[in-house]
Amino acid sequence: MTMSEDHIISVIDDACGKEYYGGDQAWFESRRLKDYACGVIALTNCILTKELDNASISKARFMHLAEKLQKWYLPVIPGFGINGLELAFGANAYFIRNGLPHRAFWGCLPSHIWETAGKMLDKGWPVVLAIGPNNRILTGKESVAMTGNVNDKARAHYVTITNMTKDKLAVSSWGKKFDIDKAEYEKYMKRASNPLFSNILVIK
Repeated sequence: MTMSEDHIISVIDDACGKEYYGGDQAWFESRRLKDYACGVIALTNCILTKELDNASISKARFMHLAEKLQKWYLPVIPGFGINGLELAFGANAYFIRNGLPHRAFWGCLPSHIWETAGKMLDKGWPVVLAIGPNNRILTGKESVAMTGNVNDKARAHYVTITNMTKDKLAVSSWGKKFDIDKAEYEKYMKRASNPLFSNILVIK
């Protein structure tokens, strides 16, 4: 399945004109947000991309919604961040409070992840993807490669799926675009992590 365009909000820094591929938790001064709020940023990406239909938004406005979500709906725990069930609960609280018809659920069967993600992308939703922690939390070193203009590796981290092909995912992380190999993610989910922590936020 190949999408015709990436589903992600373009964030513009009005001070310098720089354009970002979604939000970046490094923008925030609060250590709670800077170090542990990747889930908050991923959900903010989803909400604003759907609301504004892939348009652009100022960095200040993006940060305002992210801070609002963290304060009222997604209580980030320093050192732990937020788990998928808490992310779904917070998303639903936001939808209900704002009179929106959407509902969020955490996770689906591993064999249905890409089909479910594809249906969300077809409806204009980016998809929150968790690259969960290692099962061996203290000693596990396995991670998932993210390739782009700058390469990175991730574990215990949320990203936003913006596009998908048969073999690859395009994702937003740290305000940049990366590619993730589907087979590598599946291997990580089954061998190093597990489907409870490595899964997607389903929004209907």
